[in-house]
Amino acid sequence: MSRSSTPVPHRHGSVNPVSRQLRLRLSSLLVGGLLFSCMAAAHTTFETSSMNEGVRVLNNVQIGHACGTGTSVIGTSVVFPDGKDSTILLGGQVSTTARLADFLTTWGPNIQPLIDRAVFTTVDEKNDANGNVVGFWAGGGPGMPNHMVGYLPFRVNATRITPTSCAISVQLRASIVDVCEISTAARLHNDGIAEFWTSNTLGSLYDSKEADNAARLTINRNLSTNPLPASCNGAGVAVEVRPSKAQLERDMPIRIDGVQIWPK
Repeated sequence: MSRSSTPVPHRHGSVNPVSRQLRLRLSSLLVGGLLFSCMAAAHTTFETSSMNEGVRVLNNVQIGHACGTGTSVIGTSVVFPDGKDSTILLGGQVSTTARLADFLTTWGPNIQPLIDRAVFTTVDEKNDANGNVVGFWAGGGPGMPNHMVGYLPFRVNATRITPTSCAISVQLRASIVDVCEISTAARLHNDGIAEFWTSNTLGSLYDSKEADNAARLTINRNLSTNPLPASCNGAGVAVEVRPSKAQLERDMPIRIDGVQIWPK
């Protein structure tokens, strides 16, 4: 029996068009997922974003990057809502009558920055008229290059949810600005000057020009030791607290010995 002179394709070397397209699609998804993950991780946030009530937590401001290639973060300013004229949302809806004291038994001496000179040489509190810590700042030294990640430690003292409230959690939206160049207020939003991890709806000088990038810290109710009162009918409400425009304008600037050094 004669054999055909037509060459037979080598099956192991052939490429199935469908398989090739599938592999390309999977590769695209994996690369896209990795890029998205890196971008998401690059935000300045709190290392620990959720904690239980009644527990003291050591936390970090996690600085994800500077202000672009060739820049360094030379300082950062952090402000927590003080509860005095803060906007409070209940279940996502703005309340005109609720007060922070309705949901947290104490809020004032709860935040404490910790001394750590790994990134910046100086750190200090931001205080209100009563001496309560409403935030903190750090700066000095060579700073943090754009391709690195920096940690700024602080402590959150044990915070308790008011037993008579229906709050299942209280989320505090803190505002953070990473400073790459000491500038005037007029140049604050120019490229390479600062990064804004803040809300975008307050109308302040420090508002993000993009999305709502405020850092979140959520305090969760311990339902075993602090159950919801009967008046809540078994339904808890998520509370959200945002700083006011007036507070950000007052507390975000960095001052040393009463003299404002940023913005100029």
